[in-house]
Amino acid sequence: MTQAGVNALAMVETMLSTPDVRLKGFKGKGAAWANQVRVQLSEIHSMMRALSQETRAVRGRDFVLTVHSRTKNGQKSLRWRLVGASSSRHVTWEAIVAQVAALPPALAQWYRQANAAAMTLNYQEMALRYELRLAEQWQDALRQADQAYERHSTGAGSIRDV
Repeated sequence: MTQAGVNALAMVETMLSTPDVRLKGFKGKGAAWANQVRVQLSEIHSMMRALSQETRAVRGRDFVLTVHSRTKNGQKSLRWRLVGASSSRHVTWEAIVAQVAALPPALAQWYRQANAAAMTLNYQEMALRYELRLAEQWQDALRQADQAYERHSTGAGSIRDV
């Protein structure tokens, strides 16, 4: 769990253990959590671009990591891609592992580490994107709860009207 998630959990624990706490005291916390996750996502995306550039710097390479972006939701992931005049398609690690194994040991090890780093960054990106959705949902839920409280506390209705 990220530090932002730990902070959010601490806020919830405080809220549950303090009977007189009002929701207004927590306004903006969801936004802060979401903003912190956005910063972390940006850092992951920068690291993805850097790793992609590193694979492009290898002389005589037949494959590189590229950053694939989904325009629908902004999700990014690193994918292996064959390079050369004959092909420029995405491939799986399993499809190139035989070629990697045939490389000099130090270079093969570097590619194995690059693949492990790509997998780690891809999973971190997915986890952060999920955490961002949760932070945004929490922010919306807090806003709705506060609005419901305000409607009922200002005489706009009673609890029986809900």
